[in-house]
Amino acid sequence: MAALFTFLTRRAARGAVWLAGMSAVAAVTVADVPSEVTARPDAIQQIYRGTPHDALFDIAFDGPQGVAVGAFGTVLASRDGGASWTRQAIPMGNLALLSTATAAGHCLAVGQTGIVFTAEDCKTWQASAPVTKSRLLAVGVNAQGVAYAVGAFGTVLRSSDWGRTWALQPVDWAGHTPDGAEPHLYDVHVAADGSATVVGEFELILRSDAAGAQWKVPHKGERSLFGLTVLDDKRAYAVGQSGAVLASGDGGASWRTLATGTQAILTGVHVGADGRLTVSGINTLLSSKNEGASWQRVQSKFIGGGWYQALAAAAPSAAGKPRLLAVGSGGSILAIEP
Repeated sequence: MAALFTFLTRRAARGAVWLAGMSAVAAVTVADVPSEVTARPDAIQQIYRGTPHDALFDIAFDGPQGVAVGAFGTVLASRDGGASWTRQAIPMGNLALLSTATAAGHCLAVGQTGIVFTAEDCKTWQASAPVTKSRLLAVGVNAQGVAYAVGAFGTVLRSSDWGRTWALQPVDWAGHTPDGAEPHLYDVHVAADGSATVVGEFELILRSDAAGAQWKVPHKGERSLFGLTVLDDKRAYAVGQSGAVLASGDGGASWRTLATGTQAILTGVHVGADGRLTVSGINTLLSSKNEGASWQRVQSKFIGGGWYQALAAAAPSAAGKPRLLAVGSGGSILAIEP
């Protein structure tokens, strides 16, 4: 989920992609500019803050247990649904941890130079044997311990033992990308049956079979997609560059573009059981009460001056209202009532 981290550094490595993404703006159907609404003071609160040089890139929850990761090997853990956070030790240097996932009491984290760490109790972290030097940008795991990690230049790894061991999964990019280029892959979701959905550059959305051996590409375009959420076996959403929001109503077999009326870089997305969508990005927080038919741009003193890359559902507020947590610049964690 470290889309922003790579987006800001990838231009030098792949300048043509940046230009292609910018040229796509003219081809995108733009809705009316979203209306603006100022959040109540208690609707968006900062519950954790690091230093101005800190950054958190991802956050994940499994019941009351949460984990957030970021720059300089930062790992934060919560045991109370996100109400409080403590720093955990991890056996590494100052490399960035770019994504995390948790299920059934297990935690995983991945990052720069292909590093992977696992914690069977979400407390004691151990390094897994590396199988790639490529930057790993996202990791996902299901309740059976099947995990995928994806990242730079088309890297796809698969594990069937909670991330202790990994194998490279080859993907034939010919026919899927311009000149067979190996795209950066920014987010991944692992279904209960072990199949994976992946999003990345060239607006790619990939889906694997349960074994990870066969891949299909139900959607591709020109913008980069940075964030993905899958609510159930039907509803899924992806977000990305130039205000991109895509939706699927058939479990990811097909996708349609939702007009947002913004050109903001969008990096995180969450959908509630009631269909309410929340999307985070650079200086941006969008909300939709009708599954993306119309949007509001949420104004807050915490939003306008920073970026928030990832969203995760946490324990309800004291009033029993649904609550999301967002992580981003300055090592900040925001609590948001959608």
